[in-house]
Amino acid sequence: MDMDIPLLIIGALLIATLTAFFAGILPYPIGWIILGAAFIGRLLYLKSR
Repeated sequence: MDMDIPLLIIGALLIATLTAFFAGILPYPIGWIILGAAFIGRLLYLKSR
């Protein structure tokens, strides 16, 4: 599988959000469910292609 730019961006945002949450910067992990669903959806899309 080649590098997929949208997948990398979604993954980086997901990691940044969770890191900020665990570091105490964010009071709750804003958007991690949406980013997680987008990440899984993109993976499934690439797998089916």
